[in-house]
Parts: sequence; structure tokens; C-alpha cells
Amino acid sequence: MARTTAARGANRARLIEAAYAVLAERGYEATSIKAVAQAAGVAPGLIHYYFASKEDLLAAVVEDAAERYAEEMRQLRESLPPAQALAAAIAARKRRIETEPDRERLRVELFALGVRHPALRPAVARVLATGRAGVAQMLAPTGQPLDQTAAAALLAMLDGVALQRLLDPDFDLDAAYRAVERLARLLTANASDA
Repeated sequence: MARTTAARGANRARLIEAAYAVLAERGYEATSIKAVAQAAGVAPGLIHYYFASKEDLLAAVVEDAAERYAEEMRQLRESLPPAQALAAAIAARKRRIETEPDRERLRVELFALGVRHPALRPAVARVLATGRAGVAQMLAPTGQPLDQTAAAALLAMLDGVALQRLLDPDFDLDAAYRAVERLARLLTANASDA
């Protein structure tokens, strides 16, 4: 039984990864269950065994991305002092924009899909909540997390900078993220003074 459960988990993870790759390359509208199945090397029927619809598969992709981000931020927080963790988190985001622009484009597309498709809205809302929580914890001045409103504003800045770079390859990503880091440090200093 445990072996079957492990195999199901591995199959599901493989399908999610294939869907992520196809969605990042083609976008939501141009992605089909058949294309995801082909990328995963399985029959399309197997996808329907795990996911009721294309929207269900996309929701799983969104959830998986949120979990990966949360784990990456947790590892940074646990392995580095707070000042270094913030810089490392910003550097990781910058690196993803530069090395995986298709995945960053998918992130932007997911936000729009969450607004347009009620079935996806909860999953996208959880991605944003996970991001806010990660930012709040990353900027904890003395063990107290930054409030959620400030964390939401910083997350919006990080996403906004990414969007500007995706639309304009000449946009100065380094300067923009340095400005975001300065603002984050100001917020942290203000939070610890309060």
C-alpha cells in the first residue's frame, strides 16, 4: 500500500512538473492536457486520473509553486542571519527573472487567471498569502514578523519589478531591487522602533 501511495505521489509530481514546463513555455490558453501528457511521457487519460480538469491541474501547479517558494524562503531564514537572508532572497528572485523568464511570465499570468477564473482564485490567493508570510518572516526585526500589510506592499514591489523587466529587457533590475531592499530595511527599522 505504501509503495502504491508513493508511486501515485511520484506520478502526480511528474505531471505537475510537466504542466509547469508546458504552461511556462506556452501560456495557459495554448496549453492542453495532451501537451502536458506528451511532456510527461504518459497517456492523457493518466492526467485525468489525478486531475479533474485543466483548471484543477493548474491549481496544483500554483500550489506546488507556492510550496517551493515557501521552502526556499524557510531555508534562507534558517541558514543566514536576517540581513543576509533578505539580500539572498532578493538575489534569488533576480536570478529567477534572469534565468527562468518563462516561469516568471507564468507567475504573472497566474495572477490574471486567478482574477478571471473563480476556480483558480483560491489557489492564487494562497500563493499570495504564502508570499506575504514569507516576506513578513524574512523581514522579522527581532523575532517578530513584519505586519501583513507591509509584507503585501513589499511583495507587490518584488512582483512589479519582475513584471517591468519581463516587459522591458533594458529595465535596470539591479537598481530596482536595490531600491526594494532599501525600502525593506526601512520598514524593518521602523517596525523594530515601534
